[in-house]
Amino acid sequence: MRSVLQKSKQMPLRLQRGVAAIEFALVFSVLFLGIYGLVTFCGVLYVQQVVSRAAEDGARTAQILGGNISTADLQANVRTAIYRSLALSAITPITAGGTPSAKETWIRARMADTPPAVNLLPAEVEIRVSYPYRANPLVPPLPLTASWMPDRLSGRATASR
Repeated sequence: MRSVLQKSKQMPLRLQRGVAAIEFALVFSVLFLGIYGLVTFCGVLYVQQVVSRAAEDGARTAQILGGNISTADLQANVRTAIYRSLALSAITPITAGGTPSAKETWIRARMADTPPAVNLLPAEVEIRVSYPYRANPLVPPLPLTASWMPDRLSGRATASR
């Protein structure tokens, strides 16, 4: 009689040996994907804010320099201000270097195909910055999630002349 009772009490324990591991795997995968999605969204939002701030810095530079400078010099100075603003943020990888000039060189190389647009209108200056985010993500994508990343992040600012 005793052995039958012992067997009936031990049986459920044997059947539930791997249940905790399975529950952990299911909960961990859902929790990890949720946290990863949150971090990825925050990374995209941060880079969008950096790009918008760079456009504003370019517009501010154009407004400060005003009409006392030639058009080509104004555009060059505004682009330099934009690249410098981007370099002072945390969007460059550690491998780009630790100095602002090294970071600026990295950013100029990544944005070579679409440099910042500086449009001089009669009464205002319009600045457009487009950053290739999918090619340079802040958080690396997981397999099958790269298509969810935005291709480009853009910022726009205007300033009166």
